Amino acid sequence: VVAAMRAHAGKDVLQEAACRALINLTFNDADNTTRAGTAGAVEAVVAAMRAHAGSAGLQEAACRALTSLTFKDAENRTRAGTAGAVEAVAAAMRAHTGSAGVQVAACCALTNLTNNDAENKTRA
Repeated sequence: VVAAMRAHAGKDVLQEAACRALINLTFNDADNTTRAGTAGAVEAVVAAMRAHAGSAGLQEAACRALTSLTFKDAENRTRAGTAGAVEAVAAAMRAHTGSAGVQVAACCALTNLTNNDAENKTRA
C-alpha cells in the first residue's frame, strides 16, 4: 500500500483508496499497525494530506487512517508528530469547515495523536 502511495503521489483517488486500505489493515491489529508504521505508512498518509489538501474525501480517509495507525501505538504517534500529522490534521479542519466527516475524523485523529504524547500536544 505504501509503495503504491509513493508511486502515485499525484493521484488523489488512489491516495484515498490507500488510506481506506490502511484503515482496514490496521483496525484492531497491532502487528499490522507496527508493520505499516515501519513501512512508512504514517509519513505517506501525511504526504497525501499535504498534496491533496482540497479533497475532503481524502482528508477524511487520511484522518481515519492516522487514527487507526496511532491507536495504542506510541512509535507511530512519534512518527506522526515528526512527519507533521498534527499540523496536517489541523489544516484539514480549517480547509473543510463545512464537512462534518472531516471534522469528526480530524477530532478522532487528534485524540489519538495527542494521547500520552507531550510533543504532539504542544504541536496541537
